Amino acid sequence: MKGPENLSKPIRVLDPQTADKIAAGEVIEHPASVVKELVENSLDAGADRIEITVAEGGKRRIAVVDNGSGMDPAGLELAFSRFATSKLTALGDLDEITSLGFRGEALPSIAAVSRVTLTSRRKNDLAAWCLRREGGKGAPPLESGAPEGTEVIVEDLFFNTPGRLKFLRGAPRELARISSLVTAFALAHPGCAFTLMSEKRTVLRTTGDGSLLHTIGALYGREAAGALLPLQRSDSAAVSLDGYLSAPHYSRASRRWITVVVNGRVVRSPLLVGALERAYGGMLGRGRHPLAVLRLQVSPALLDINVHPAKSEIRFEQPGLFNELVFRAARAALHALPLQDSGPGWREKQREDGQEQGRLEQRRLLEPLRPGSPLEGESFFTGKAAPLPAGAEESATAGSGSAGYGDERGGCRLIGQFLHSYLVAQRGEELLLIDQHAAHERVLYHAFISRPPERRGSQMTLPLHLEMPPAWREQFAGIKPFLEEAGFKLEPFGDNSYILRAVPFSIRGGQESEIYTILEQLFQGEPAAGEDERERILKTVACHRAVKARQPLAHSEAEQLLRDWEQTPGAAHCPHGRPTVIRFHRDELDRGFQRKGGRR
Repeated sequence: MKGPENLSKPIRVLDPQTADKIAAGEVIEHPASVVKELVENSLDAGADRIEITVAEGGKRRIAVVDNGSGMDPAGLELAFSRFATSKLTALGDLDEITSLGFRGEALPSIAAVSRVTLTSRRKNDLAAWCLRREGGKGAPPLESGAPEGTEVIVEDLFFNTPGRLKFLRGAPRELARISSLVTAFALAHPGCAFTLMSEKRTVLRTTGDGSLLHTIGALYGREAAGALLPLQRSDSAAVSLDGYLSAPHYSRASRRWITVVVNGRVVRSPLLVGALERAYGGMLGRGRHPLAVLRLQVSPALLDINVHPAKSEIRFEQPGLFNELVFRAARAALHALPLQDSGPGWREKQREDGQEQGRLEQRRLLEPLRPGSPLEGESFFTGKAAPLPAGAEESATAGSGSAGYGDERGGCRLIGQFLHSYLVAQRGEELLLIDQHAAHERVLYHAFISRPPERRGSQMTLPLHLEMPPAWREQFAGIKPFLEEAGFKLEPFGDNSYILRAVPFSIRGGQESEIYTILEQLFQGEPAAGEDERERILKTVACHRAVKARQPLAHSEAEQLLRDWEQTPGAAHCPHGRPTVIRFHRDELDRGFQRKGGRR
């Protein structure tokens, strides 16, 4: 009985090293946490040029160099003492905080779990001073030579906490986190020039010219910048809002592209994001989200920023005021948009909440490919033309493929579509409910693996220009070979751009948002246990191209899907393992309706 024994142990005060490591866990979760704390310190020091260099996604080395005000030798030593800060002196100061940092935990937390070298020189000082810490311990500062400003080098993060180290993700994933973070900082502070380097390669760079629109263009590309609408509103001297939001035709598959900045601090705010999206009404399609940068200037008295050690959450004293402010500003910007400037497909996007857009999309999925293409004359609704290659991990066992779903006359009989999501069919004395999305996923996935890589792509009439946001660039290099194997044909076009000439499905010109959506899904997820990157990409493409739930199908379209599905090996489950069908035998129905004998 270990419980009572533990309860009887005396209470002790933890030694400083253990306490520091525990406290560091609240502030430093991964390399991006280190970058966040150091960049905030640089901005608070008045820097307008910040350079970040990382190695192995920040796990081996992080260096942050700024041209800020610097520190003297006494300040260097105090900076590594917990709760030592220049931002406040009394409890009441918390109500007037305008700096990004104020808790005095960043440097001590970083030093407790890494090897840190800090070199700093104040303006007009003749020399710099250098201080080293390893696991929180170190010697007094030494005089050194360095330019004005501060350089912090963090090496071997979590070297003394292996339990934390093993939970870090691969270098590309950790670099993506850092890229996303620095992107947010650059959007929040367009007057500061940011540079992010990885293994001597530039991941992102901004000019710091003070223009938010220029910064968005540098980070997200010219197409994104060209689709933006300005918004501005001020309801009182204590609250004002400015920024940009995308026109309805330019959308993304997640909310990661919405940046909220309050008094220069990048924060998470479901309240403000919800108000922004509510302003679009029915202009955005289901599952689509805008690209936006919202910057609020708020009297500190109306905020509580001391919510969490990471300082990424805030509370508003009057949440309704801020909700209404964002909603009205976004609504005004969208309603001021001339219809002719709304971009291609905007009218269709407005109808997407109804059935019309679903019909247009489904027609496009069903239309035959162009003559001469690798899949000539074949609707991409079907994947039955080619047999499985030898060794493919698919089996047409009874109950999971054509052998298990054809009746004595050769197939199922369609009864109809239920809730625009499920096909209702009869097979002999069985009633089948078939998930149309999962079934189509299986059909498309089988179509991919049944063809050699050179026959998976469909040449595009008009190639698309794709610009990779900073957070995607490192990961994109790793998955590019698998994308090409899946049927995408990509040609480099500058440092961070590509020309897309072929895709593994039919697409019309100007619908590159579909490609970005697929990429976004790939970058956010990871292979499941036992799944390689190639499988994951093929499954993602199949899932994205499959018909959706609540999507109406004509009777002929539903019949085609039913025929293709019942002839596809592995038909009982989608590629991700979800069931595609639920079966009810007549005997079960008879028992449910209390029909004795079952035939009367």
